[in-house]
Amino acid sequence: MRSSRQFTAALAVLFGFLIAAAPLAAMEAGVAETPFILPAHVPLAGYSRRHGKPSTGMHDPVGVRALVMSDGATTVALVSCDLLIIDERLSDAVRRRLIQHGWPAKGVILLAATHTHSGPGAYGTKFLEQLSMGHFSQPVFDALVDRISETVVRAHRQQHPARIGCGSATTHGLVTNRMTPNGRVETELSVCAVVPDGEGQPLAILVDFSAHPTTLGAWNHELSADYPGVIARQVRERYPKTVPMFFAGSVGDQAPTKDAPRYDNTERIGRALAEQVVTLVGQIRVADSSIQILQEVWPLPPARVRLGSWTMPRWLGQRFVDDDATLTVVRVGQTVLFGVPCDLSAELGGQLHAAARGCGCKPIVIGFANDYIGYCLSAAAYTSGAYEAYMVFNGPQTGERLVEQLLTMLQALLRTP
Repeated sequence: MRSSRQFTAALAVLFGFLIAAAPLAAMEAGVAETPFILPAHVPLAGYSRRHGKPSTGMHDPVGVRALVMSDGATTVALVSCDLLIIDERLSDAVRRRLIQHGWPAKGVILLAATHTHSGPGAYGTKFLEQLSMGHFSQPVFDALVDRISETVVRAHRQQHPARIGCGSATTHGLVTNRMTPNGRVETELSVCAVVPDGEGQPLAILVDFSAHPTTLGAWNHELSADYPGVIARQVRERYPKTVPMFFAGSVGDQAPTKDAPRYDNTERIGRALAEQVVTLVGQIRVADSSIQILQEVWPLPPARVRLGSWTMPRWLGQRFVDDDATLTVVRVGQTVLFGVPCDLSAELGGQLHAAARGCGCKPIVIGFANDYIGYCLSAAAYTSGAYEAYMVFNGPQTGERLVEQLLTMLQALLRTP
């Protein structure tokens, strides 16, 4: 386990409960957003059949958005990047850079990818990462670290008193289960508004939805945020001073419906969701909120990498995958954010939702957060023979154990006064 991970784990043990129990001041929040500035013709991440070819231009902007919230004792940064995944190398580099710029030693970062399959690639060093995003480029990696860290620093430095409120709605006809024709479909759209004291336009609008941003297939060779970019554009038409932030939910087996050619699906889904987002924001009632956080490094089950019917020997498989992962639970008032480092299935995401609601909390699953370990499915789905099942790299119990650990962390927060 790497030293940076040990440092994070030590913080979780030493400070986790102290953070939650400390006296609380009024919440403050700051936001910032920055477009990515990248080398020309960066390859796109998302589809191995693009073969790492250079991109041909930009269809719509890609970048990073940050919301920093503090209550006097606790500071958390929620970061949304138009990237395929966040791997531990990128997450660790961003944290080191932030500490150099004065980020609180006990501050927690929830760095998440929107999971667009048309964002920049070339920032992953592992074999499987390079298959889907092209060969590693140090200039691209450095550019991403620079822009992400700069955006968080700006958000941290311009905090003002604020309140938060959340709501949800049911969507129709936008999602399908891509593993099982009649399988579970996650139709919930969750929205949070962070509003400055004195009301006015929200500082940030958080949008959480469970469908792969894959309306653009491997045929697309232009940078794009996919349908989350359309949501942001449409929300800004109603709230021009607001930073819209998209987070992918339990998308592991959830795909957007496609019934039109090329970019038409992107527009249709993005516009439909944006319309519901604007409606929800108008109904949300904000309130003062305290912040509680637990973040820890979780040891993964032993590597079990499968190629068809053949399973790699453990000594070989562990060279391709991680041996630990970062898990995060953030409670802001009665809203609970679960930061998961994977493609989480709707079934397992539903278990998190049900348990949180049973505790009187509003749950939001944020996928692709701080790390990436592949797909997390139920043990039953592991034997399905589907593509997603072969992307489970640590055995059939990985997903269910991950959910158990997150719920253990939630209970620890709820037990803290």
